[in-house]
Amino acid sequence: MRRRAYLGLAATAAASALAGCTGEEATVSAARRPPRVPEGRIDDGGWEQMDDVTEDPAFEQSVGPVTLTASTRTLLYEDTTLRTEIADETLGRADAQLATFFATRATFDPDITSLPAGAGRQQLLDRVESQSRRAFTSRMEQAGLTGVERVDEETMETASGAEARLTNFEAAYAFDGFSVGFGDRKITIDGGEIPVAGHLAAWIGDDSVLVTGGAYPAENFAREVTKTPSEAISLTVDVDLGLDPETYREELFGLMKRVR
Repeated sequence: MRRRAYLGLAATAAASALAGCTGEEATVSAARRPPRVPEGRIDDGGWEQMDDVTEDPAFEQSVGPVTLTASTRTLLYEDTTLRTEIADETLGRADAQLATFFATRATFDPDITSLPAGAGRQQLLDRVESQSRRAFTSRMEQAGLTGVERVDEETMETASGAEARLTNFEAAYAFDGFSVGFGDRKITIDGGEIPVAGHLAAWIGDDSVLVTGGAYPAENFAREVTKTPSEAISLTVDVDLGLDPETYREELFGLMKRVR
């Protein structure tokens, strides 16, 4: 099974959803808590943890007499096998961060369930999700992907039974052509694009906001090139990266749904 290379992402939160309240302030520090990820699936899939990013405080906001403090903790994972294989098969021309899995927990103190009648919970989820979408788009672009676009929204049921809001993205990675030598002859393979699919899910769980997602190659890249340098010689090269989008999608969603 081919795996995904790392495309880093650290989701962030902002406090403007709760703005507008004033009063005598008291500061409460949010507890740092990482999201819980399905370790068994990560180990079985050969993922490597590449980073553990904490923002503390991610933001502070006055809510009545209390200063609400938030922290985010993001775990980033990579399997370098896919990236290495694609780079090798394209003679180094397609060497990029094409896919990822990440999980973020935004923790608040006092916790969001303690707000009167759930006040601000939906707005807070909206804000974290909005910030995360922008961060996801930005990091995909930084990885060299083009045409990053949000295409639609739906829902995703997590393994815990929570309903997450799911945002779907599309993008592409373009790479230059390369040449393959046959003795004193060369065949030039034109460059092309590898479509990339991205997904981001957000929901409220365990007194915090959880955000998870990732990206993966959305289509295989295959091409046959035939050159006839002379009437007596015909050279054909088959290029097939053997990418398996359905397998990648199934594995990514298997991880996303089990984040807690």
